[in-house]
Amino acid sequence: MVERVYPRHLALLLLVALHACVAVAIGIILEVPYRAGMAGRLLVLFQVLIPCFLVVLLFWQFGKMALVIRPDRPIAWLGLYLRRLLLDGDRLMGGLLALAAVALFMGSFSFVKPLIPRMAPFSWDPELAALDRLLHFGLDPYRLLMPLVAHPYVLKALNVAYHAWFFLFYFLVFIAAFSKGNERNIFLCAFVLTWALGGNGLAILLSSGGPVYYEALGFGADFAPLLEMLRAADGVTTLWALDVQASLWDSYRGLAAPRGISAMPSMHVAISVLMTLYAYRYARWSGRIFLAFTAVIMIGSVALAWHYAVDGYVGAAVALACWKMARRMNIDTASEAQHLEPAI
Repeated sequence: MVERVYPRHLALLLLVALHACVAVAIGIILEVPYRAGMAGRLLVLFQVLIPCFLVVLLFWQFGKMALVIRPDRPIAWLGLYLRRLLLDGDRLMGGLLALAAVALFMGSFSFVKPLIPRMAPFSWDPELAALDRLLHFGLDPYRLLMPLVAHPYVLKALNVAYHAWFFLFYFLVFIAAFSKGNERNIFLCAFVLTWALGGNGLAILLSSGGPVYYEALGFGADFAPLLEMLRAADGVTTLWALDVQASLWDSYRGLAAPRGISAMPSMHVAISVLMTLYAYRYARWSGRIFLAFTAVIMIGSVALAWHYAVDGYVGAAVALACWKMARRMNIDTASEAQHLEPAI
């Protein structure tokens, strides 16, 4: 079984191993012991996702059975489906292998991210803010958004979407891990490439803290009106973003466990673009839903003071480039049929 499953995930496993080696090397150079603590937490999260995944799958197959297949014996049909799914050893082994690889990768990624300011102190914020103004008619993009978002409950909705992003991308990773077909391999490899090249590589080369920390980093009060708007909204309805931003700043100052600050590129936007590309491979309607979600995330990244608009543009470009790279890496299996949901 292993000899059948392993080759299908070879590209993913090589990427994860390469990134882990780079992370260990960075730790040695900076004299920081390598720890991948997030890997264990992710494995626990995936255990929580298993029942959620099974519930969604059952509802999906029940609807498919009732509306499309309409078998004479629906209960027997559904039971046969479940038996074939649970007895598909290659699928289960492949899914567990993929989840373990992703968990290990995110562990090494989370080890590198807090070290970014030590490798490259935040310095690109003024240039990124200036580029934003150059691209947006001489104005900071948040000022263009204010007529649309300057309401506490609009900001609250953006904040909810911003937090929902975490569940969505891990859930989609979970679905991809247990799916069949080449698109699954492309998505998982692109996922690792985007986090590694964008969230670590570019984040080091263009080290920046983001608008929320602009003044605290000594670059000026350009974003004070945006922060005042967020604090006023928080007085009406709680904006979780403010607590997270304060927690990250405490981490940066060494007052809390290391978590890491990085604005360029926006990984929220980058991973949303990857989810959209993967969703479009399944069906146009699902792709359109994720495309709309990506637009909300892009707006939220600016309105909640996390990012300069250009962070999102670069994040989207990185995701598209990594998707193309992943396609080339998995071109040998391009003839396989693609299934977003596990199918018998």
